[in-house]
Amino acid sequence: MASNEICVGDYLIIHKQKYKKLLKFNKPNLIVAVGRDTINLDGIEGCPYFSVFKMISSSGKKNREYSLELTQEVINIKDEIDVKTSGNDNRNIFDDGRSQKLSAAEIEELKVDSSKASDIVETLIINSNTFHSKTEFSQEKYLRKKEKKYFEYIQIIRPNLRIVTEVMYKLEPGKIQGLRTDTLSQIITMANVQSEGNHLLYDSGSNGLLAAALLSAIGRQTGGKLVHMHPGNMSQKQALLAMNFKEEHLNRCISVNVYSALRQYYQGCDTNEHSSSDSITLKRKAEDTLESKSKLTKTEDADSINSNIQNQTLDTNNINCDSKLEPKKPKWHFDNIAASLVLKEKMDSLVIACKEDPKNIFNELVEFVKPGRPFVIYYSVAEPLQQLYMLLKSQSNVAALKLTCNWMRNYQVLPDRTHPEVMMNGASGFLLTGYVLK
Repeated sequence: MASNEICVGDYLIIHKQKYKKLLKFNKPNLIVAVGRDTINLDGIEGCPYFSVFKMISSSGKKNREYSLELTQEVINIKDEIDVKTSGNDNRNIFDDGRSQKLSAAEIEELKVDSSKASDIVETLIINSNTFHSKTEFSQEKYLRKKEKKYFEYIQIIRPNLRIVTEVMYKLEPGKIQGLRTDTLSQIITMANVQSEGNHLLYDSGSNGLLAAALLSAIGRQTGGKLVHMHPGNMSQKQALLAMNFKEEHLNRCISVNVYSALRQYYQGCDTNEHSSSDSITLKRKAEDTLESKSKLTKTEDADSINSNIQNQTLDTNNINCDSKLEPKKPKWHFDNIAASLVLKEKMDSLVIACKEDPKNIFNELVEFVKPGRPFVIYYSVAEPLQQLYMLLKSQSNVAALKLTCNWMRNYQVLPDRTHPEVMMNGASGFLLTGYVLK
């Protein structure tokens, strides 16, 4: 069971109103930027997750540098300010820049002197000529705007798959191939991810989000394994590490380069192993010959030359003995061996999310899937999946092919008014699903 307390080394999410930020808590006095504010996280270690902290100005509110103090509740500005009167309409209100009696310098002094955000907003309302003439809706909108500007509470949240996906999707959808929460849930469901099965994933650009989703569905202390293939030297693991999985859970994911893993599977050994060791010995011999030539060019006595030759022969003997020792093999070598052993047992599902043409990748990896098991291919546009759909339709090794589009519209629902959100991205790629027959 994961610890409910905030620990150094964990990933955590800072939540301030509608703003969420994912970061790693590297040290106790970590300083982070939340919007335009600079916050020192000293004091949150050991506190339970989902705790609420009040932002205390440490060097004047003008510099926007804050420290945190644990609190029990969040006080909203609208709850502290009692608005008694409001107007019927705004037709007689003109924005001429003279409705506020306080000058800019006086407002800055008010920010420094006031200890509560509600005091600042209340003073601004008192010195406003037009606030009480506005409609109730306009007053509420004004208070929401000021609350967003002067809000002084943050919450520390434990990362989970839904929140990590929302944060990454809102920050930059292109870095996770436009994967949304509902798309992830469909992939996990259609791939029939089980806790005791072996699952194969090819991912070339979702920042580790798909690996985190599949590993989360497999669960802790189970017999399931995930072979995570990627095209580069290093796999993208930000979302996977952000889930704060325990070591036993994280070790169920074997991340390997797709070319090295397939070479290990078909050839049984690493072909680069002998060539690298030969190059090391050749390099050492070349260095020895250069050293011998440089020594012979020097003008020395006969006794010193003889002693140098004897020392050189001793050194070459030691180097030859050292060259016989096998170099220490890297971690990826053992990962390739572990992945090939799992592939020999055949896989219970195949998930592909790539930026290149999925046809060749699917034809290569489908050989490892057991008959009657599902496969899911995700792509950000429909054309490559349409071509693959028509190709697989003409073959007899797959069945129940289905090409679906994940499109969603977000609605803003408020009292007496409902409409779609102005800024939204409804598309989240396409899914090609089916079952392997043989």
